[in-house]
Amino acid sequence: MRKGLGFLMSNGPGSAIQLSGVSKSYFGQSRVLDQITLEVKRGEFLYVLGGSGAGKSTLLRLISTEEASSAGQLRLFGYDLKSVNPSTLRAIRQAMGYVPQNIRLIPDLSVQDNIALSLSLAGRRALTDDARTRMNELLERLALTSVRDRAAGSISGGEAQRVAVARALIRNPEIVIADEPTGMQDRDSTWSMMDLLVRANMGGATVLVATHDQEVVRRVRKRCAQMKGGRLAAIEPELRVGSAPITLNQESLCIF
Repeated sequence: MRKGLGFLMSNGPGSAIQLSGVSKSYFGQSRVLDQITLEVKRGEFLYVLGGSGAGKSTLLRLISTEEASSAGQLRLFGYDLKSVNPSTLRAIRQAMGYVPQNIRLIPDLSVQDNIALSLSLAGRRALTDDARTRMNELLERLALTSVRDRAAGSISGGEAQRVAVARALIRNPEIVIADEPTGMQDRDSTWSMMDLLVRANMGGATVLVATHDQEVVRRVRKRCAQMKGGRLAAIEPELRVGSAPITLNQESLCIF
């Protein structure tokens, strides 16, 4: 359990995320999300799959508390987001690490300062020795050491995406939400990033990853939620024999 989050983790059943009949509409548009019901247990890893316009990014924005649902109930750590008090909502947000598809770094700050800012927003005033060690590890694993002192506005899109992943993971969150995190990465960077997400999950974090990358889904086999037209079309379990994953052929994958 992460320090200071005991009251979150002790609330309710063993679910990190619960959606019941959740819908989302914007002005002048039909429903972008339509009656989504989904439960993600604490410590689970879930892929959110679907074509362009399926509603994946909208779903992740709702779960990350960036937007509010139009209808239905969304609970995080057992708390209903429509009735939670401001201090608890702040604690919930501090317990999450979010990698949006639209990367938003502060361009005038250095790469490492953008990452450190995540700790400040999580309520940690000083950068501890452990946090510095963790930052150095993330910078090295994500091939960012050479740009750590550069202004974030001067780095490439792929590098900025990796900074966003480091920023999400530096605070050791209880929930990690990543929207197409490997979209601008080469194969080496993709597997380094996925290794960090899997390690976070093995350490107890609940992880949601929206992706189009079929090779990632095939090689890192986890539970899948398939979306189509704003609806949850299917949920496939993580397939295992005992403690070992089953090796499946291409036809057995979730359909994109």
